Amino acid sequence: MKRKSMIAMVMAAAMVIGLTACGNSGESSENAAPESEAAPSSQEQQEESEDSSTGAVNTTDGLIGISVPSADHGWTAGAAYYAQQKCEELGLEEGEGYRLLTADSVNDQGNDLDELINMGCTSIVMLPHNDEVSVAAQRVLDAGINLIVFDRKITGDYTAYLAGDNAGIGVNGADYIGEALNGKGTVAVMSAPSVGSVSVDRTEAFKEEVAEKYPDLELIDVTAEGFTQEAGLTMASDMLIANGHIDAVFSIDDEPSLGILQAIKEAGRTDIKYISGGGGAQSWYEKIESEKDITLFTETYSPAMIGDAIALAQRVQRGEEFEKETTLPNNTVDASNVKEFLDENSPY
Repeated sequence: MKRKSMIAMVMAAAMVIGLTACGNSGESSENAAPESEAAPSSQEQQEESEDSSTGAVNTTDGLIGISVPSADHGWTAGAAYYAQQKCEELGLEEGEGYRLLTADSVNDQGNDLDELINMGCTSIVMLPHNDEVSVAAQRVLDAGINLIVFDRKITGDYTAYLAGDNAGIGVNGADYIGEALNGKGTVAVMSAPSVGSVSVDRTEAFKEEVAEKYPDLELIDVTAEGFTQEAGLTMASDMLIANGHIDAVFSIDDEPSLGILQAIKEAGRTDIKYISGGGGAQSWYEKIESEKDITLFTETYSPAMIGDAIALAQRVQRGEEFEKETTLPNNTVDASNVKEFLDENSPY
């Protein structure tokens, strides 16, 4: 009797163990994640967040900072305008997708760059006041932020640089004036050191082209305080007093060209037959169209190009391939084609 009771107890215990094991097995199978939904390994996560060809971290949704000089003349005002326009076109919201700061001086721009760094920008597009901002610009790179330099070059390094063809303005201006004067005459050559590399590139290219192709041209150096109509007027007034005869003026920007033309008209000078420009200001285009006594021309160099710099910043953030140096071509505009460039809606 005892033996039968013992056997029955052993069998009951075995059934309980079997049922418990089956229950645990069913629960484990039901709650286990499907193999396809398993968490990726650390190596797979790294491969997803890093572009395999460039090593650039994908920060498509990062904040793009934009630093430009305050609107001391129409071109810089246009740069700020077109920057906002491009950001809206790209679907970037102010404060979240982009932040635009304008600076009155080099020191102010340096402070703006620090502010953009502290905001956590992943890329910064900068139109430098001049080369003095290079030290502050290096802090952007040291912080691991992409630096896209627009228009004016700096001494230090950068992620990418984009500008119009500044040297082309000098070369094309030299050819236009040199051919119009048949390689002989006196030409006043403007520079504006305060705007940095733009002045250097345009003026030096002009002189090099003249030396190579029009060696009989006599060049007179004149200096303007900046790219404003008032600066051009002051420079040209002194230039006319110091020089009794000038055949042409190589101006490197449209707005001082307006002041140069004004000074010539007020002085009653009839010896000057050609004045150049650079940029594509609508006010200069209007003078090109209406002026009868002096041949006026310019080279396109639109502030709208800052939009290309912002789009470039996005490409860099996405880890896409990009050129470190990008030069956009310009066009010569004179009375023969100026109607094609007139735009009453342009802010510049």
